Amino acid sequence: MSGDVTEDRVREVLNTIVDPCSITAGVPAGMDDMGLISDIRISDDGTGGRRIGVKFGLTDATCMLLGAFSNEAHERLGALPGVTGVEVTLDTEMEWTPDMLAPHYRQRLAEHRAERRARLLPLTAVTSARRSGDH
Repeated sequence: MSGDVTEDRVREVLNTIVDPCSITAGVPAGMDDMGLISDIRISDDGTGGRRIGVKFGLTDATCMLLGAFSNEAHERLGALPGVTGVEVTLDTEMEWTPDMLAPHYRQRLAEHRAERRARLLPLTAVTSARRSGDH
């Protein structure tokens, strides 16, 4: 059963942890779609189980979701069959940029933004002319 723990499976689980900022943007995205996962290591624990090590970054150093992301990752990965240990660490070297978004997510976000722009009412500039004598 521990053979089912693969990097793809770990990414799939981490992608169920949705970034609240992406919800606000109107297109929810998980940690992997956001490009936040920088390293995944899977190893034998010596007793037939698997240990998972995950390193992730944040979109901004001031992001307050560090604890929530870390706790959720630890809990969800630890629930996988055959997993006997999980280590989650922050990648303090990561400089996240929008080009780190998964291509399919970037496309969905662009389509959503274009659709929102198309629904906006056209705005026209309002000008006021000062008449002589007005102060």
